[in-house]
Amino acid sequence: MDAAGDILIRIDAWLFHLSNVLVGVAVLVTTVLYTPPGTVSLDLLITQIDPFYVLVPLSVLYACWSGAELWRWVNGSELL
Repeated sequence: MDAAGDILIRIDAWLFHLSNVLVGVAVLVTTVLYTPPGTVSLDLLITQIDPFYVLVPLSVLYACWSGAELWRWVNGSELL
């Protein structure tokens, strides 16, 4: 592959990792803005669950995990 192809592959991988981090942050911000704690509850067969307390830790975990993958990719020697 030529140099232009290598650059395009590197940019594609950068955008892939960056978009994953931004998805986690977007879910966190959306959860805080639109479903603050105590405003919405899901009725299950046994109990009620507030989605805020489920989505916030998951979105923070996903954003941190994606950020760590981005950091590992940037500091790694492999192209992809």
